[in-house]
Parts: sequence; C-alpha cells; structure tokens
Amino acid sequence: MTVMVGWQCGPDDDEDVARPAAADLPRPDPEDLHDPADVPPADLLAAADPATLPGQWVDAGMSAWFAHANRASHEQARWMLETSRARAGTTERVLDRPRAAKIIAAWLGWSEAYAAQRLEFARQVLERLPALGDAMADGRLEEQKAGFFTTMLADLDTEQAREVVDRVLPAAPELAFRALRHRIEANAEAVDPRWAAARRAAAIARRRVSFGIAPSGAAELCGLDLPEEPAQDAHDRIVALGRMVARRLRRAGLDAPVGPIESEVMLTLTGPEGAGMWDGDVVEHVVTCFGGPAGDGSDPEDGAPDDGGPADDGSAPDHDEPDDGGPCDDHGPHGSGDCAEDSAAHEADAEWRVVFPARVALRLGLGTVLGLDRRPGEIPGRGPVVSQVAVCMAWRRTLSTWRLVLYDRRGALEYVLTTRPPRTGRPPAHAVQRRHQVIEVTAYTDELDALHLALGAEQPALDLPAGTGLHDALVPGDALGLLTRAARALAAARERPTDEHPAHTRAEAHRRFPGAALRAWVQARDRTCRAIGCDADAVGCDIDHTVPVTEGGRTEAGGLGACCRRDHLFKHDPATGWSVAQPRPGHFEWTAPTGRVHVVAAEPYDPLPDPVPRTSSATSRLPGVPPGAPRPAGPPGQPRRNRHGHLTDAARATADRVRARADTRGGPGPGERTGQPHYPLDEHPPDDRWPDEPPF
Repeated sequence: MTVMVGWQCGPDDDEDVARPAAADLPRPDPEDLHDPADVPPADLLAAADPATLPGQWVDAGMSAWFAHANRASHEQARWMLETSRARAGTTERVLDRPRAAKIIAAWLGWSEAYAAQRLEFARQVLERLPALGDAMADGRLEEQKAGFFTTMLADLDTEQAREVVDRVLPAAPELAFRALRHRIEANAEAVDPRWAAARRAAAIARRRVSFGIAPSGAAELCGLDLPEEPAQDAHDRIVALGRMVARRLRRAGLDAPVGPIESEVMLTLTGPEGAGMWDGDVVEHVVTCFGGPAGDGSDPEDGAPDDGGPADDGSAPDHDEPDDGGPCDDHGPHGSGDCAEDSAAHEADAEWRVVFPARVALRLGLGTVLGLDRRPGEIPGRGPVVSQVAVCMAWRRTLSTWRLVLYDRRGALEYVLTTRPPRTGRPPAHAVQRRHQVIEVTAYTDELDALHLALGAEQPALDLPAGTGLHDALVPGDALGLLTRAARALAAARERPTDEHPAHTRAEAHRRFPGAALRAWVQARDRTCRAIGCDADAVGCDIDHTVPVTEGGRTEAGGLGACCRRDHLFKHDPATGWSVAQPRPGHFEWTAPTGRVHVVAAEPYDPLPDPVPRTSSATSRLPGVPPGAPRPAGPPGQPRRNRHGHLTDAARATADRVRARADTRGGPGPGERTGQPHYPLDEHPPDDRWPDEPPF
C-alpha cells in the first residue's frame, strides 16, 4: 500500500492512493468565500496544489499541513524509540541497551550525540510526559514547542514536570516561542523554588563576558548569566540614552536606526572614550558620532530626559489628570492618597541622570511581596525571576509607581489601584531614574480582604519563609504598612459610583487621549501589545483607538487597546490587508488578508502553582536506562559521565586532580566550591554597587 502525504487510508486500502488534481476540487463561489463552512476537508486541501486555490482555502490547507507534520513528528518519535530497543527475529525489546542511539545514527547519517538527543526527546514525549505526545498526535503541538518542555523540565522529577505540563500545555499552541518558554520557566520555578534558587546561584557563579567574531565578520560582545537587577538597569540606561540620541538626531534632520545608536551608547559606556562621562556627556558624544550637532544635552520635547512618558511614546500629555508615571500619582482617581516625598530632592545630590523608559519593571503576587509565599516574579517580556530576588527588586524600587491589580475569582480584572510602599531610609541616588517604571502587584480581591482582616488588627510577626534573602529590606512593619495602604485604596475605590469606574466611565468618551486612570486600566487589562504574537509590555505601548477618532472612535475602555509603535503603524497601513475589531472590551479580532479571524484576548488571571514536593531524587535518566533505575552515585573523586553516558579524558583528568588535591594538600573535598564568596542557595547577596560617582 502506498500512502500519499495528506491522506488518511484505512486498514483495508490495498490500492495506491492517487493524488487528486486541483481541477477536481469544487470551484468556489466568489460571493461565498467569506464563509468558513465552504472550505473543503483538510485531506483534500493537503493533496491539492495551493497555487490554484483561493486565499481562504490556502490558509486552511496550510493549517492542515501543519497538523499533519506534527502527527508525522509523533510517529517518527515512536519509530525511533522502538528501533533503539528492537532486536532482529523477535518482538522483544531491550530497554537497557548501551549506546542505543548508535543504531539510529548509523542509518540516518547523524552523529551519535545528535541521535541520542533525538532519542531522549522521543522517550520524554512518549513515556515521561505522555501529554506532550498526545498533543503532537492530535496535530496541535509542533516538535519545537514540545522540545521546550522536555529541555526545560529535565531537572524536575516526573511529578513536578507533569504538573507544569498540565498547566501550560492547553495554551501552548497559541503562544509564541518566547512567551511559551517564559511560562514554562515560571511554572517550573514555582513548583520547585529550591531548585530554581540553586540553578540561579550556579549560573551567577559562572557569570562572564564573551567577545568573539561573528560569521559576518563583525564583533559580538555579550554579558552572560548576570544578576537580574543590575543587568536590567544597565539595559534600561542604554535604551533611555539611545532614545535621547535618536530624538536629537531627528531634530537635526538626521535619521539613524535604533540598533546602531544603542550599540554605540553601550560601547561608549564600557569603552575608554566614556571614562568619567555622565549621561549628558554620553548623549553628546554619541550624537557627534552620528554627525549631529553639539548641544547642552537637554530635551526640549518634554522638559526631561527620555522618560517614556506620554510625550515620548506618541500620546499627548494629560493636563487634567495626574501623570501616570510620576512619583506623586497616589492622589488620582484610584490612588491611595499616600503621596511620598518628591524625588527632586534626590536629584539635587547627584549630577544629571537619564530617566529610564516607562514600563512594568516587575510583576509579582501580593503574597510574594509580603513574604508569605515563594512564587517567582516576572520581568514582562524577559522572563521569570526567583522569588527572593523579585522581592528584593520590588522593595528597592519604592520611588517607582506601585500598581495593585485585583481580580475576581473568575480571573476577570476588577480594580487597578495605585499605592505606595513604606520607605525605610533614604533611597539611593539612582532610584530616581526608575520613577516612571511600574511595580505591578497582582492578587484576588478577596485575597486582599482576607489578608487585611487577618493581619490588619495588630502588628504581627509575619512568618517569612526561611532563606528569603530579605535581610533588612522587608520587615514586618513594612509588610503591614503596604497591606494597610492597599486595603485603604481598595475601600476608597469601592465607595466610588459605578459610572466612575474606568471600565464603565463615559466621561472621557469625547477626549482625544485617555486620562491616567483609564490608561492604567487598559494597560493592566491588556498586559501586552494586542497584536498577534507580540509580547511588548503594555505600559510602554501606545494606547490605540480600535476605531480611529476621525471615524467616530470613542475614548472609553471598550474602544481602546495597547499597541506597540511597530504594530500601531502596521494596523493603520492599508497595504497590509489586515483589519481589527474589538466586539467587547479586551477582546480583539484581527482579520488576515486570507479571511481568517484571529482572536487576541487577555487570559484570565491564574496564579502560579504552589510548590510540589519531589517524589524522588531522579530527574531525567540517560538514554537506554530502564524506568525506575536510579543513576548510581560514584565515590568521591569519581569521574562524571556526560549526558550521553560517556567518560571523557577531560573528566578523568579532572577527577585525578581533585583526588590528588584532597589527599596530598588536605584541601576541600570533591564538590566543595573554593575561590568564590559563599552565599546559601536561598540567599540573594546584597548589591550595593551604585556609588555617587560615574560608574564608568
């Protein structure tokens, strides 16, 4: 029997299946092409010539081929796994065959290492995490996304890995690759916080700077495995300086791409030419490098450095409402009324510093920031952050805007409140650079009520988990103060009339730009850019009218959406052929030129899971090791096998040196770390590397 790709043949089919000609397909009526019901069956489309079909059918045929390719990947994994265990003349299987990947490598012309990698993937999706194999067999999950699960969950035990798969897999087909990786990482860190802390500590210990020549002949300079907070600040500083340079060049009639500008900023900050420069000096130097005129470094566009605020991202300043990014926004319609001291006093003690762009610098749960659980935080668009680091980062940003986002038990957004955490001591001078950034704290509304009821009557000694690394940054009084302020802001929001709630208000319907409260509501509701596959943070996006104002669009929650500048321009370009509608608030329908409708809507709020205890020390066994067989532990100084089970000469030499050092010098035994400062795995070392003088 010959099976043509794209056709499903029954077990009784004995004749070759002929590929139908495109002319055999039913010809569509042009007036009915908008109706998805008129699309032929997937098998018929997969066997046709796409060059002869109308656009809607081509779109459906592409989906059919995608599903077929996923099923084919699943079947290939099954055949590879069975081949590695098969023996001629019998149907019995050999589960513990050494170097089983050699059979596959010899026939397919692969290296044994690559064959072992593919074989381990097959074992993972078919045996260890069968839900992944089932999704591939259904055509919903492609091999590359399944590979994200198997690779990133290899260090968890089977029960923990399956918990993550059960939570993430339903949404995996619709998630872009980066968003899927971040979601898997966040759930993995949540189910095993100690593993996440140990993995991070090991990575920080090997942090390094890499320099090399790329295949293009240009150079590459990268920092790898860096601590999150200083790396985030360094990136934000480069971006902010780059935006200032770009504005200066545009005013001078010059145009330069953002990438080259930011790379020149980075080289100036780290190279000898930038030694001793303040931010204004860096801007002047880079502008000169691109042929721009010299100036005083000021930014007449909005009277401040590139702050990512309204005048910088395409929207107009809001003269009737408090600035949504400034340090004194608490008196706004949904604020707590706890406006802290103005940050200008801190600016007077230091030279001029660039202000970082507005965005959500950190998102974490209310229980986490209070020290009541160990769920990881998230740097939106970048990835998860282990809980102890996230808590430290949050409490070091008391000059930033703290936004409390509350949901009902269905996961629907209910309140967006602005509050201020208590401040202990004087913030560092560089903290003012973060004043337009947002710390987003999420919780269920009734969760906040319950915590305030339990902890608000008296000042308790909060039971902080051991090893949170909070040091002096978070004390019981600070936690109680934050909780009290949040509860007060919620009570004030509940007392306001319903028609003043940002989700229902019509007071701004005829304004060109939304006020601070409505803008904050749309940003919290959408979380990211509402374009397909874009994960740009909503706080840094334009607030776009789904129906343009010139065509009758209204400035209210149901007519607004977050859209990054790139996708905003794409939406308004008629040459793209795309259109977008918002039939209900937060629910966006993008119609492709082929007629297919893609829905983009924020997922219901679902907190990360609680830790899952390990049921065994084994994580992911080597290829060829039968299920349940633990990896033997060798004596001290025993050479370690690589992931393919091989003992290399380098491993033997390292083991010999370790044994010799321990025996003859009386030094630390194998596995003990030397030469580096020691911190417990659950402790985040303090980072006070911000002097008043220029860092470069």
